[in-house]
Amino acid sequence: MAAQSKRFNIATSITLFVIAFALWQIYDLIMLYTNPPILTISLLYLTIPSLILVMFVLFTKLSKSALPKQGYGKPANLSTSKCTILGIVFIIIYILIYLFPAFSAGNFSVRGVSTSPFAIGHRIVSAILLGLAAESVFRGYIFRNLTKNLGFFASLYVSSIFFALYNVSIRDVIGLTLDEVGIYAFTRVLPSFAAGLFLGYFFYKVGWSLLGSATFAIGVRYFLSPIPIVSSGGLAPWWMSVTLDSMSYIIFIFIVDSIIKEPAHVRRRYGLGE
Repeated sequence: MAAQSKRFNIATSITLFVIAFALWQIYDLIMLYTNPPILTISLLYLTIPSLILVMFVLFTKLSKSALPKQGYGKPANLSTSKCTILGIVFIIIYILIYLFPAFSAGNFSVRGVSTSPFAIGHRIVSAILLGLAAESVFRGYIFRNLTKNLGFFASLYVSSIFFALYNVSIRDVIGLTLDEVGIYAFTRVLPSFAAGLFLGYFFYKVGWSLLGSATFAIGVRYFLSPIPIVSSGGLAPWWMSVTLDSMSYIIFIFIVDSIIKEPAHVRRRYGLGE
């Protein structure tokens, strides 16, 4: 039974990743080879994460689990308010690090983000759906389930690799030269992997609750997706942006590990020592 359960958890985790990844690639192909109206694009952009959330719920039921066990419960090692505030603090720090090149050069690039009620509402709703969909799948389901069978660190790395691949866009990759593919891997895949490590560790440290990681993911996506509200105007070379991005997640991991103390028996259970 244990071996069967292990195979089931691994198989469903991989399947859910493939579904989520494929849905966004289908969206990219539609955008690449068709020219749909703006309203259609906006609705489709919201439909994809909605479908991913539906699949997450279905897979949770298929696993005979419940949403609280897959991350939709209250934090165990931190109060709800403190967990939310910590997520917001991480958002602010991340944005400041993201804008560091602009601070150092004294130059900001404010994008022409529409202030219409529809555009603002769409940006808010899409940030919520995108953040919840990603965190539910990669932390709530994949990381949580794999940890039961593969161990803590292997599951954290695997879920982070899946998350990095999930953020690859076929629309961006098509037509790139070999050198450009390498730069794309460093600028898109590596930071996403680092983000996955931080978000997974944050998810674990608060007691397997998505509240903190989802708060961070939603806030960052609101600021950055699909167009950053404020950017550094392309002032920094790509390697500096990658370094700042990746280092921010490493710093966050150390902060989380320092201020959130889970029970010692929990740390031993997952191979984290005392």
